[in-house]
Amino acid sequence: MPRPQRCEQFDSSEVGIVHVVQRCVRRAFLAGVDQATGKDFSFRKEWIRRRMEALASVFAVDVLSYAVMVK
Repeated sequence: MPRPQRCEQFDSSEVGIVHVVQRCVRRAFLAGVDQATGKDFSFRKEWIRRRMEALASVFAVDVLSYAVMVK
């Protein structure tokens, strides 16, 4: 059975608040200090913040809160 279309899930006349979670492919390492190599990838957090800000402005989305978790 196919999943419902977005137009059937969300009413465009109402303001909705959704909780979105995203993970890296194969749970690959993204940010923070990689324990195996000792490399610090913390700079990627700022990349993610800037990209999210840019996309939110283009798609008319208000980001109420976010967290870039290191794991």
